[in-house]
This record gives sequence, structure tokens and C-alpha cells, in this order.
Amino acid sequence: MKLRLRHWQAEALQKAQKWFLEEGHRNFLLNTAPASGKTLAACAITKMMFDKKKINRVIVIAPRAEVVNQWSEDFRRVTGRFMGKVTGRDGDIGSLEMDVCATWAAVQGLQPELQAVCRTSDTLVICDEHHHAAVQAAWGTATDSAFADAKFCLILTGTP
Repeated sequence: MKLRLRHWQAEALQKAQKWFLEEGHRNFLLNTAPASGKTLAACAITKMMFDKKKINRVIVIAPRAEVVNQWSEDFRRVTGRFMGKVTGRDGDIGSLEMDVCATWAAVQGLQPELQAVCRTSDTLVICDEHHHAAVQAAWGTATDSAFADAKFCLILTGTP
């Protein structure tokens, strides 16, 4: 699929490539207005990372089940890869050998599985609306632990 990016999305893709691959940083922050196209920009960055063989797994953490569904659809459209969906009610990724999108509420219950994925794969973690992982919140502690060994982290926010 030929993805048509907005000017800012194409610029973000170039900056992420330089930041991650040329400068060797682990974390990249993408801060844009709500509903501006962060998900598609993140999918384009992810596809570039797959194409350059820098990652082989993706874990996306999103705020709500509706957003998890959107991620799964956009991810497949841009990357051609299937993404499993986990919400707080589902609670188990078991031995899934696929990319996964989970809600912030599910992270605490999936902590051992997420840690294992990050330890055994070259994983890009995408934190959508990262303010949900505030250090004072239970999800913040679980997130820090679950993704400590991720190779790369893409942080998305539209909330000041």
C-alpha cells in the first residue's frame, strides 16, 4: 500500500529514522494535536523500522478498546501485519507470536508476558496517550517494568 503522509507526518518519519537509527536513541516523542493522524504517523515509523530490520515485534498500548480496534486496522493497512487485540477483560497474550495492541488497563495483568516479549524480541513499544502511564498511577509502575527491556519506544500524545 502506498501511504500518503501529511507534511508533518513525513517530517516525523524522517526525524524518527534519524533519531532511532542514526543517533542511536531508544525513545522518540511525537506530540501533536488530538485527531491529527498520530496513529498513521506511528504506523509509518513502524513500517520503516520493520523494513530496515531493526525490529521484529510491536506492542501498542492504547487508552480504550475502541482505540485498540483502530490501531489494529490501521496497523494492518500500513504494515500488512496482523495485530492481536487485548483489552482489560481479555487479559492474556499467552504465547502469541504476533504484534499486540492492549489497553493501558491490561498492562498490569500482562506484565510478565510483555516483559518476556521485550526480552526475547527486538520490540518497538508504542505508548498511545502516554499520560495514562503517570508514575503515580498503578499503570505507570506496571508500564515501566513491562517495557524496561524494549529496544525502542515511540511515545504518542496529544494531551498537553
